[in-house]
Amino acid sequence: MRTTMHIRAAGVAGALALGLIAAGCGSTGGGGDSITLRVAGQNNEEHPNTTELEAMAVAVAEGTDGRVTMEIYPNNQLGDYTLMYEEISQGTVDMGLISTPTHLDSRLEIQFLPYLVTTYEDVHEHYTLDSVLGQSMQEIHHDQGIELLGLFAEGFGGIATNRPAAEPADPTVDKGVQLRVPEIAITAKNTQDLGFSTVSMAYADVYQGLQTGAVEGWTGGHPLVNYLQFRDVIDHYYQYNNFFETTHVLINQETFEGLSAEDQEVMREAGLQLTENSYEIAESMEEEYRGLLAEEGIEVVEFSEEELRSLAEHSRAESWPTLDDPEQVELLERVAESMGLDL
Repeated sequence: MRTTMHIRAAGVAGALALGLIAAGCGSTGGGGDSITLRVAGQNNEEHPNTTELEAMAVAVAEGTDGRVTMEIYPNNQLGDYTLMYEEISQGTVDMGLISTPTHLDSRLEIQFLPYLVTTYEDVHEHYTLDSVLGQSMQEIHHDQGIELLGLFAEGFGGIATNRPAAEPADPTVDKGVQLRVPEIAITAKNTQDLGFSTVSMAYADVYQGLQTGAVEGWTGGHPLVNYLQFRDVIDHYYQYNNFFETTHVLINQETFEGLSAEDQEVMREAGLQLTENSYEIAESMEEEYRGLLAEEGIEVVEFSEEELRSLAEHSRAESWPTLDDPEQVELLERVAESMGLDL
C-alpha cells in the first residue's frame, strides 16, 4: 500500500478540444441522402470523453465524405443518461456516449460488479467489443433496439472520505466510516464487505451530505471526479479499484442499419478507435488527478498488486453471491469463465 500527499496549490491543465468537420451534401453509399445525427453527451466540453467523441465525429465526417455528420450536445443538454438511453432506443435521439442505466435490463448491472477486473491489463483484454463481456453488452443493447459501437474507459473507482479509514487494506477490519452508496444492492454489499457502514443517498446530495456530516465518505468515483467535484469536502482518497467505469457509444439500431454498409464500417472503425484511445487516456488521467488530489493536501492511498488481489478475492467470494437473478447469474458465469475467474 502506498500513500501520497503533497501540500501545495495546484491547477488543472486544460483539455484540448477538437473541432468538428461540417458535412457536405450528397448521397450515402447505398443511394440514400446525407444524414445529421443528434448525439447526446453527458460531460462538459473539456472532459476527455467529449473531446474523443468530437474526434470520432471528425473521423466519421472524413471517412464518409460528409455523408454522415455527428452533431454533439455535451453536458446533458438533451437530458440525463437514463432518459437518453430510452430516447436512443426509441430513435428520438440518434446516438450518444453515455452511462448505461439498468432499469430496462438488470443484466447491465454486471458493469458495476466489484472487482470484475483490477488492472489495466485486464481492461485491455476484456473491455473490448470482441470479448465475451463486450459481446454480451452488444446483445443486451440489441434487445433495446440499440447498436453498441464502442466503450470509453473512464477509469477505476475508489472511496473518498473526510476521516481516515482504519487499516484500509484489510477488509475484515471495521473502517469506522459511513459511506454513501447508490441504490445498487451489490455495490452496497461490497462496500460493507470492505469494512464500511453504508447509507443510500442520491448522487446529487453527496456534496451536501459530506458538508453536513450526514455521511463521512462515498464510493463510486475515480480520481478525476473526486478532484473536480469533491476536493473541498474530502481529506482521504483510497484507490480501491473496486469497480471499473465505462460509458458506451450507442446508436439507434434502425438508424444505423439505414446507413450504407460502407458508412456503417466507417462508424464501427471510429468507435473502435475511440475505445482504444480511451485506455491510455483513463490510465494517465487517473495518475494525473491522484497527483492533483495530493497537491490539495488530500491523502491518496494506493494498494499493491498483492493487496488488490486479496481485496478482489474477498469481494468475489462475499459480494458476488448477491446477484440472484437467473439471467444475471448466467451472464456472470459466462463472463467469469472467459476471464478465468472461479465463482
